[in-house]
Amino acid sequence: MTCNPISRVPSPLPSFLSTSVQTPSVPAAASLPHTASSHPIHLRTDPYCGRKYHASRALPENTDLLGACTPYSYTIWKRFRNEVCAECWRYDRGRRAFLTRRDDEGLEITSGSSVSANNASPGDARASTTANGKATSRTGAGLWFCDVRCQETWIDREGIEAVGLLRQLEAARQRKSKVAPTRADAPEKEITQEVADGAWEGVRELESSPKEVRRWRDLRLDDYETDMARYVLLALLRCCRERKDCARPDRLPSAREKAQTDQDESDPDVIIEVPSNAQSDAEGGDEQGSDWQTFSSLQTNELSLLQACPEILEHQTRIYRLIKGCFGNNTGRSRSKGMAASSPPGIESSAGERVKDAKTSESHPCGLPELASVISIGNVRTVLGVDPGNAFGIWEVPLMEESECLGFAVYPIASLFNHHCSPNVRKEREGRSLRFLTTRSVSEGEEVCISYGHVEGMSLGERQAELLEGWYFGCRCGRCMAEESG
Repeated sequence: MTCNPISRVPSPLPSFLSTSVQTPSVPAAASLPHTASSHPIHLRTDPYCGRKYHASRALPENTDLLGACTPYSYTIWKRFRNEVCAECWRYDRGRRAFLTRRDDEGLEITSGSSVSANNASPGDARASTTANGKATSRTGAGLWFCDVRCQETWIDREGIEAVGLLRQLEAARQRKSKVAPTRADAPEKEITQEVADGAWEGVRELESSPKEVRRWRDLRLDDYETDMARYVLLALLRCCRERKDCARPDRLPSAREKAQTDQDESDPDVIIEVPSNAQSDAEGGDEQGSDWQTFSSLQTNELSLLQACPEILEHQTRIYRLIKGCFGNNTGRSRSKGMAASSPPGIESSAGERVKDAKTSESHPCGLPELASVISIGNVRTVLGVDPGNAFGIWEVPLMEESECLGFAVYPIASLFNHHCSPNVRKEREGRSLRFLTTRSVSEGEEVCISYGHVEGMSLGERQAELLEGWYFGCRCGRCMAEESG
């Protein structure tokens, strides 16, 4: 569920790295024009198997295809959270001596939410705010860091508000995590798209009552739900920052938007290639392509996951209700319409959105009133649906047979790699970044693929079973086809 990506069905493409969508009437991929470029790979879209990366030119072994890919959102599982740096994801087989900073302790918060180190002891607990507004010095945000550099880097990127929000989520975690038992005499209902949509529609009807939404603040989540809620919250915070940036009158066009303009004015059959070693977009420090539009365009595997694990539907709706109850109930004067009008593509505004202005923002329970505007059923379903089949496992490095899977992360651009049981690309983790390197020489126009999971050493039957269970598809790669026919 949370090991590696898949993108088999066409969906809206991020403009700066997309090709024009091919249909059967478009010339075959091999006849599409190529331009001399330093970019090693480009995307093509096939009407039958979706988006695929292909080599833009002949590539030698160990070519870095995408540069350092950064995650859009992630979570570290609770059992490892006190042993892993939240920024660089360092892990030392359960030893914790290298972790010297916790949450926002030891930092001085200055104007504009910037942070700097002070001489406060890292062990000094700060008061935090629970979902019902009560202060507690015992609930942490679940963030540990190697040193002040990792701590400041994480807070500069995610925002100081994220620390308080994660504290509130942790306050909602059950002290003794239990999942309600299933009645033995009540068989689980088969999950269809109609059943899933009906469950969410029921939640939508309930949230029309402000009184009901306030009750959701008192919900408690088990460990799985809380870990997934952290992943959802970090994705929504990222989405919120993009939305705020779009509303800035002095904002410069991003690389993606410039590419869209160039593509609109060019031959629609010209391939748009993927920049290697992509530089940060605008001022947000976010990698090119690691944005909501690219993230939300990934194939959703919601129904496949729910059919495999029907009980997850209840978990997902409870996650949404808790997040909505704690962070999504704004009142007060409405912001200017420019913010909603300038939202990045694919961002759904919550129903009846009313966002406080700057003068009243401090009274919001999470200190970030704009967050409420992106907490919608559609956005949360998107975030949860992208995880299965698209996420990469955060594995302990160096990778060995006994390595632990510490959590998962979604890398939007990297999730467009297809699978092959004899891949010509390998992935390497450097901190929170992933790099993708060719394992051999690759010819111009050849598709470049990774392996989902660790299936290369398995038999045909074992590979097929593993990929069907974990990634919801029957593999038809060249190796599998050859072994079937042989």
